[in-house]
Amino acid sequence: MNTSVVVIGAGLTGLLTAYRLQELGFDVAVLEARDRIGGRIHTLESGNAKVEMGATWFNESHYHLLDVIEEFKVPYFEQFMTGKSYFQTFSNVPPQEIAVPNDSPSYRFKNGTIHLLNSIVVKLKPNTIFLNDVVNEVNVLDGDIEVSTNSRTLKADAVITTLPPAALIDQIVFSPALPKDVMSLAEQTHTWMQDAIKVALTYKKPFWREQGKSGTIFSNVGPLTEFYDQSNLENKSYALVGFASGSCARFTKEQRVEKIEAQLKMVFGEDALQYESYHETQWYQEEFTKSNRQEDNLFPHQNGGHALYHEPLFDDKLFISGAETSKHHSGYMEGAIFAAESVVAKLKSLHLTQ
Repeated sequence: MNTSVVVIGAGLTGLLTAYRLQELGFDVAVLEARDRIGGRIHTLESGNAKVEMGATWFNESHYHLLDVIEEFKVPYFEQFMTGKSYFQTFSNVPPQEIAVPNDSPSYRFKNGTIHLLNSIVVKLKPNTIFLNDVVNEVNVLDGDIEVSTNSRTLKADAVITTLPPAALIDQIVFSPALPKDVMSLAEQTHTWMQDAIKVALTYKKPFWREQGKSGTIFSNVGPLTEFYDQSNLENKSYALVGFASGSCARFTKEQRVEKIEAQLKMVFGEDALQYESYHETQWYQEEFTKSNRQEDNLFPHQNGGHALYHEPLFDDKLFISGAETSKHHSGYMEGAIFAAESVVAKLKSLHLTQ
């Protein structure tokens, strides 16, 4: 009988883990609470535009991700940075024109980050992924481990969680309870993007390029702290996408839009106000990303890749994985890939080499 594994979460770690395990002969079910795959990868289609409301960029140091991109033949291109960029230092000082060196370029996926995930999904066996399945309880039994959701109960030889650790301990009840040191560590592990507000505006044309501008803004003032061109000329998809400061959380959406419009007008002029659509994702309000257990004032990536996450629990029945557990580029897509490859290696060693 094949070893059975339940993977919790259909983000990049979960999907690649499932594919790798199926290739090795494991029976795998992936449980996803959302009505979509991706987790913190979320490509939103708006007219011709595909805008990234989650994970977007990678670079040449992300070599595990690049290997997977090559394996699944997913096209990508260099982030547009040509032209004038701007830096805002103080609210009463006009934006300063700056030159952004591009000796270490970033890249984006030609058809959206979701294309990477879809390229993995099509290689999974039918009926592997179960959407809208919210895991609420994991019970460790004598011979196996049981996972209960809002719609089903599954028993398996092993369970792999890919949720951010803080979300894991907030959303799932374990019996017996997780070790206290793991619980404490999870509360002190920063969830990448949990604090973020990502903003996208789509346009009929890339007016900023016509002005000789890159579309890049860095600001100490806000509300936008970083903003970038996210166009694909081949698809006639034109957009500006970036991050709003955490302080914007106290404003209504209408107030945020008003402040963002004022900032963009200051940098780009009236053309910036002629957008076709406005989108925002407040990741701190995303039910299956946020955690009420994560401690405040953590540093970015704090405790990411901690050694405790690399030890299987409950006699090798439970494995804590996901981007935050990676000791290599924790929190990023590169970390998600590294975490997947690492946990697959552990399962392979335990079940296929004995």
